[in-house]
Amino acid sequence: MSERKIANMRNLETVSDEVLMETLVNLSMKTRKRLIDLVPEDAEKCPFTSSMLTKCSKPLSELCMQVRDSLIEKIEKGCRSINNTKFLHTEPHHDDIMLGYLPAVLRHSRGASNDHHFTCGTSGFNSVSNKHMVTMLDRCLKFLESGTYQRLVTQGYFVVSEHEAQTIDFRRRDVWKFLDGVAAADDELRDEGSARRFLANMCIIYGITALEDPTPMREKLLELKAYFFGQYAGQPDNQPVQILKGSCREFEAECVWGHIGWQLPNISHLRLGFYTSEIWDPEPTHSRDVAPILKLMKDIQPDVVTVALDPESSGPDTHYKVLQAVTAAVEQHVVTDGCTPNMTIWGYRNVWFRFEPHEVSSIIPVSLQTIAVLNQMFLSSFESQRDAEFPAYEIQGPFCKMSQKVQVEQYGIIETCLGYEWFHKHSSPLIRATRGPFS
Repeated sequence: MSERKIANMRNLETVSDEVLMETLVNLSMKTRKRLIDLVPEDAEKCPFTSSMLTKCSKPLSELCMQVRDSLIEKIEKGCRSINNTKFLHTEPHHDDIMLGYLPAVLRHSRGASNDHHFTCGTSGFNSVSNKHMVTMLDRCLKFLESGTYQRLVTQGYFVVSEHEAQTIDFRRRDVWKFLDGVAAADDELRDEGSARRFLANMCIIYGITALEDPTPMREKLLELKAYFFGQYAGQPDNQPVQILKGSCREFEAECVWGHIGWQLPNISHLRLGFYTSEIWDPEPTHSRDVAPILKLMKDIQPDVVTVALDPESSGPDTHYKVLQAVTAAVEQHVVTDGCTPNMTIWGYRNVWFRFEPHEVSSIIPVSLQTIAVLNQMFLSSFESQRDAEFPAYEIQGPFCKMSQKVQVEQYGIIETCLGYEWFHKHSSPLIRATRGPFS
């Protein structure tokens, strides 16, 4: 592989800024020297770097300074706040935005002038275990015995309606109750919030009418409990159970964004049809998968659209298929229909595939405080993912710990290139606090 890269380098007519940064950053990491401390002897020991320098008219010292300045410019760009902007954040799974660029979401959600919309392409039912569903069923069985359940039934809390306006406040209250429990470290309040939503979803999916007498609801819960005890891990579920599992993930996502003040209808769940329980999902189609995203763009008219930018076969197949669908929707919205001609696209990656410094246009500084916020939000909201069906592949633990590991590794690259003093003696407290720049 290295010989092939050297041969490709020799075949280049000119060296692009991206190739220059990739080469010198790699040399900096290999020698454990700052960019400005690299000397010609370091380059001579690296065939790839020495091959590149034969195509450059500038001396190594000047090239190193150029790369250093470019890295600093990317960090400064990642520090800037954006105002008066409408964002449409898209993700293949319900935790991809959080694991990919939560620090940017936090930074740009502090000002009231920005409007944020979060949408997930899939329902994510494949990542919800039967064990978690049994936990949720037990939680609901306990809630049925409370006086609160009867009181809510008399309010029409669990009534099924085709009109979102009639039920949206009840569904917001589910999240508020859950977050009240998180804030108070009160598991009973938290469990009540999730049980409320679970029962409401059951009424929708199975056509159940919630009565003050909880007997019909209890019977359905016990029937589902028996079903899950009879299923082996990974066994395909019937469609109603798939929807019920996916609705658990959807509620978790609403709780995540509820942490920072965003709620329905600024959170939407697309449940794109290409996502199945099969090993190989079908290709996205316009009518089934692109149209819902396009409608969302028409309704929101976003200035910025974010999308998981993972190459094909680099991680879950779902990521690339959602990328295809979002790309097709953007193309029709902007190019064909002539809407939002100045739309900006933010491509992001997370634990499955990573950007290198030369591939990005901005680098977002991440402090220990932000890392702690990410871990707390993930572990308190994504209950189904604490013991995930598809755990992080590099560590034994939840995905938030994997995200932290990636951020710290990326910080190590930038710190080596610029030197620790550039961070620790910087005039900005944001830069001084950085422990994990996310690119």
